Amino acid sequence: MRKAVLFVMAAALALAMLPGAPSAAANVPLIERFHATCSHFSVKFTMQGYTNDANGFDRVRYEVRDGLGTLLYSEDSVRMVNAVETANVVNLPYTLATPAQNPITFRILDTDFMARTVGVLAELRADSACLAPISRADYFASLLPQGVKGFTRTETALYGTPNGAPIGLSLAAGREFTGIYRTADGTWVALYVGGENLVWVRADDMDMPINGLLHEPTRIDRSQQVTGAVIPGLPLGSVTARFTVNMRAAPTTASARIGRVPWRATVAVYGRSANSGWILVNYNGVAGWVAARFFTFNDGLRLASLPIVG
Repeated sequence: MRKAVLFVMAAALALAMLPGAPSAAANVPLIERFHATCSHFSVKFTMQGYTNDANGFDRVRYEVRDGLGTLLYSEDSVRMVNAVETANVVNLPYTLATPAQNPITFRILDTDFMARTVGVLAELRADSACLAPISRADYFASLLPQGVKGFTRTETALYGTPNGAPIGLSLAAGREFTGIYRTADGTWVALYVGGENLVWVRADDMDMPINGLLHEPTRIDRSQQVTGAVIPGLPLGSVTARFTVNMRAAPTTASARIGRVPWRATVAVYGRSANSGWILVNYNGVAGWVAARFFTFNDGLRLASLPIVG
């Protein structure tokens, strides 16, 4: 009997160690929090790419639906197989409909290489205060940790949107608030001051390190808001970042920064620059150039063996 048990345990261990076999933890994303209003939602989750749908990438879809099943938000995404990433967005607007009934559900769906739904990887539900009362403590728990604190320099008018019309309310001078987002040009800051939505103020009215604020997202995968470099063909291998590295539209520090490859992320590589100082990679569906010296080449791949593509 003992021999039989040991045999089963050994067989299970051998199966788990087979190449390409994902662990159970890799299969299930961790949704840490999800909050919904009648116009926006906030979510934070961590997940790992585990199914090779095509060229070393795992395809997934993010969906938000209300209690009637109405689709409020949908976004397709890709990530490198075995790459572990965290998404954390606050106050992302619904793009398809307005919720009519609680609960509101955020789902991460597994999709195949043709973007067809295969199954539900994870989901989390929340009630919106505009549809039913909920605890204010729970309601805003996801907003404040990623923000930056600062003080109003003077009496400050509040705006619903950057460069929009004032909403008829103001903040007194010397009050402390938490900034959540800034505009790309750094002239406006989104604050949490209470209520269901963020409000905007002029950055000059705040004593706050605004460079520490994120840009307001239009997607869950913020790096996919930009248009990256053109990919010349199939990836030739992969490289792993030894630091968090800036990604640029062209192989020069003078070109626009279009994203960042985080430390320890493994990304597909497609070629090198003529001087071999840069490599063309793809991270989260966006292609761009990164400095070759900050990456480790995997599986025997060498920089010199890559074709010159830029």
